[in-house]
Amino acid sequence: MSKSAGNEPWSAWAESMQKMMSSPTAMNPFAGMMGMTGMPGAGGSNAFDPQQMMKALDPVEIDKRIQDLRAVEAWMKLSLSGLEMSIKTMEMQRDAYASFNKMSESASKTMTDTAEAAVAATRGRTVKRAARKR
Repeated sequence: MSKSAGNEPWSAWAESMQKMMSSPTAMNPFAGMMGMTGMPGAGGSNAFDPQQMMKALDPVEIDKRIQDLRAVEAWMKLSLSGLEMSIKTMEMQRDAYASFNKMSESASKTMTDTAEAAVAATRGRTVKRAARKR
């Protein structure tokens, strides 16, 4: 199966995100200037690396990182909106369930009251009939 042209930007984005997440210093464009190249996963020593500093100051590299972080930001906003929608849906379900329970209780009370009134009316008729027969 071949990749379609529409999926290639996503695969390139996924690759760049995988590279960025592979080490702690990858997320920090100024890691080389701060002597952080010796952190675990960075594959370097604690020595100052001027190439890393120049790479960190390269406008093209900065623009690339900005673009990658904007993509992450958009993904996080999408995830957040999905989470908010899930919460709202569950709140609506809870409220609907509470309303249904109130309606059910109200209907039960009405039926009980109606049944009690019918029994009382029947008793009243029985008493009246008994009084007439005497």
